[in-house]
Amino acid sequence: MEPTPPPIEILSLDSVRNRLAALWLIGGAVILILVVMQCLLGHFGDRAQEALGWLLPTLMPTLSMIVTVLTYTALEPRVLDAIVRRSFFWVAYYLSVFYLLLILVTILVQPFTPTEPLQLMRLSNLWLGPVQGLTASAIGVLFVSKKSK
Repeated sequence: MEPTPPPIEILSLDSVRNRLAALWLIGGAVILILVVMQCLLGHFGDRAQEALGWLLPTLMPTLSMIVTVLTYTALEPRVLDAIVRRSFFWVAYYLSVFYLLLILVTILVQPFTPTEPLQLMRLSNLWLGPVQGLTASAIGVLFVSKKSK
């Protein structure tokens, strides 16, 4: 007799979306406030627009998708029936945490590196781009999926 595989743990897609939205909205707000404060305090001199020009494409595509899907599905009763594997939620969650931390580290390390802040921000696209792609793919599946139980 073959052993039965362990049951697959599942979560409500609605709760998964809400948890990821909270992570992204809070994390994005913290990062945005930090960069805005740097701009207001003259950290970038007369090049504050470049700093925000780096930040907005780093955060806004994913945040826009999250807010759009939450808005679109707010009154959709089928969403409440949809489920997702817990393991996949954690993949998307930890990729999101890692990506947001990479952005934050890029900002916080600026005083400790000889590289000019805006140059460091541009350089960071080399490591942020691939992680953003993986993160957006994982989150995209969770925010676009409509499969029910």
